[in-house]
Amino acid sequence: MTAFIERICRYDHLISSRLCDLRSNETLTGVMILASHAGDGPTWVLLGLIMLIFGDSPGRSAALVFVVSSLICIGVFKLVKSTTSRKRPFEEFADLPMDFRTPPPDRFSFPSGHSMNAFAVAVVYGYYFPFMLIPLLALAALIAASRVFFSLHYPSDVTAGAAVGILVASAVINVIG
Repeated sequence: MTAFIERICRYDHLISSRLCDLRSNETLTGVMILASHAGDGPTWVLLGLIMLIFGDSPGRSAALVFVVSSLICIGVFKLVKSTTSRKRPFEEFADLPMDFRTPPPDRFSFPSGHSMNAFAVAVVYGYYFPFMLIPLLALAALIAASRVFFSLHYPSDVTAGAAVGILVASAVINVIG
């Protein structure tokens, strides 16, 4: 392992450990549970359906662009996860236990699909509805942080997921948006 990768891994564990220590705050933990579940697939499907059914032309366009972005993200997500097979933090470190209120949706950690889709949503809907950009980016960041908070991902997992989501959504907007 290169020195750079080793440094990332050290920071991943340090940041993960610090966030895990905050679980003793029940209010914060409750917010993070809600954020983590907000990043689940059904939330994005519901948002897309609402835009398709009740939205005007930009709403329907945004839903279409998000569906295409999401399908590409899922493909990237599955390919990278199966290739890297990175264990989740709670499997690697005893000081990073999993919280059973937020079980992992699959086996591996890298990259974070929740972060990928949350940031793709923020970019797509923020493009079509600029007033939504900042709140959606804040929600995406909270979803990403919640995944680290519950030891489901490392910070580098959610960072990579966010980057892929932003890049894919931006590319799809440029091609069909």
